[in-house]
Amino acid sequence: MVPPASSPVWSQLVTGKRSVKTDKLAINLLFQGNKMSFERDSSPANIEQLAVKTHKFFVQFEAAFGSDFARILA
Repeated sequence: MVPPASSPVWSQLVTGKRSVKTDKLAINLLFQGNKMSFERDSSPANIEQLAVKTHKFFVQFEAAFGSDFARILA
């Protein structure tokens, strides 16, 4: 189950406080893009925007990547 958008896990993923290890290209591309955006702009507004984008991705692709998401969110 995907945590709600308000969960701190999303900002932790965006800022790198929580690591991501997966062999799924789509997930890796999402987090690589997040990392680059965060490095350019580490403002709270950008972190929130990236966290919302990441949450939406997890919700949209939960059926396809559920087991990967479970490991990432554990």
